[in-house]
Amino acid sequence: PWTGKNIDQFEHDWSYKPVQVTGFYDHAKEYKVETMFRGEKGVQIITPFYTHLDKSGQPCAIFVNRGWIPWDLKDSRLHQTAPGETVSGFLYRGQPDNKYSKPNNPSINDFQNVRLNDFVLVSQIPNSEEAS
Repeated sequence: PWTGKNIDQFEHDWSYKPVQVTGFYDHAKEYKVETMFRGEKGVQIITPFYTHLDKSGQPCAIFVNRGWIPWDLKDSRLHQTAPGETVSGFLYRGQPDNKYSKPNNPSINDFQNVRLNDFVLVSQIPNSEEAS
């Protein structure tokens, strides 16, 4: 429903409003964003979630922020799920830049911020406009 809408219209209609989508995660294209939470180092897990096929049969995805886990568990697979599930959450466009933001370096899989354009670039998701 957000395809083709300008950013301001998306923000008005969808940003931080509850949604449910059905599909499957692509754990092979998962990203770990280094963050601190309550003084502890860890990562946010960002995973592509395929929801449908486009008119040409290409799988289309959104990125789901699965949450924060402590640094010592960042390589665990406990959060990985079986294919086919419904996800409930809120849509948002990622973290805005500020004067303290560190740049991501997608070429070496180094992520410091949730910037969807960087995830789209690396994962090569066909619906890049909607996914970012």
